[in-house]
Amino acid sequence: MKILFIFTGGTIGSTRCNDVISPDRSKSYKIIDAYNRKYTIDFEYEISEPYVELSENNTGRQIKALCRCVKESVKAGYDGVIVTHGSDTLQYSAAAVGYCIGLDSIPVCLVASCAPIEDENSNALDNLRGAVRFIEGREGRGAFAIYRNSTSDRVIAHRATRLIGSKAYSDELSSVGECAYGEFDESYTFRKNLEYREELDAILPFDPDALGEYNAEALVLFSYPGMTYPKIGERVKYIIFNTYHSGTLNTASDEAKAFFETAKGRGIPIFSTGVSQGAQYRSAVLFEELGITPIVELSPVAAYVKLWLACASDRDLSESVRASLSGDLF
Repeated sequence: MKILFIFTGGTIGSTRCNDVISPDRSKSYKIIDAYNRKYTIDFEYEISEPYVELSENNTGRQIKALCRCVKESVKAGYDGVIVTHGSDTLQYSAAAVGYCIGLDSIPVCLVASCAPIEDENSNALDNLRGAVRFIEGREGRGAFAIYRNSTSDRVIAHRATRLIGSKAYSDELSSVGECAYGEFDESYTFRKNLEYREELDAILPFDPDALGEYNAEALVLFSYPGMTYPKIGERVKYIIFNTYHSGTLNTASDEAKAFFETAKGRGIPIFSTGVSQGAQYRSAVLFEELGITPIVELSPVAAYVKLWLACASDRDLSESVRASLSGDLF
């Protein structure tokens, strides 16, 4: 078995000194050494390091560099790829990687850590072990995130395009509907989730080279009581509105209606995320009238990344979010 390790920084690639955690360019070799001492490396491997950065500082530049590196590696004779990444924006990079390789690919496993590897509470080696075992067992194709939450003793495999954004004060990972791809038991034997379902790719993967450093074409909003609505800039091509947990937005206030009418009049599509199938509240029933397109059962993080890639690639936005890619729809 031959694995490519792609190191990008983040907590898993950082060192703590006087309560300050900073990227450490020597950490990639320390991670390999620590893994070898605990589990023994009995496979071939190579290392790539497209950039080293704390993931909260990532822009389209780092995402493009990572996805380009992954795309070049999936047809280079490796059995799998392991990407070490910071936990703050892991969900965004994971979705981007998934959307750039699709399901017809060797396994690409993104891993992170809740603390630097020398910390006794770090889950870095657990996550790396899960990723190695996932590749070794040929447990799935395409992109995944492999991670053990601090409240659990099980390493979980998540489809990369199904991840939910992190909760405040927490580094834990979760999937849409709490339906992960599978998990490892205490002996690192993998068990796929029998409830997990996904559709085949309906569109081609995206080219990461289309991404710019910043996403000036998107206006992203989050719902909160008493919110005011911003002016829609000249460069905005689409709006993403993250709903309340029940898939609702304020569709009653005059200010909200004026905002939606302005967007509709300028031909700017509005997409609402966090919407589920089934019965809707009265406020959500008005979406069509106001020109709001619900993105159903798709992770809000994945929706943002998919629309960013689709817009940068000059693809139809509505068709892109409705078409399955990299297991994002089910």
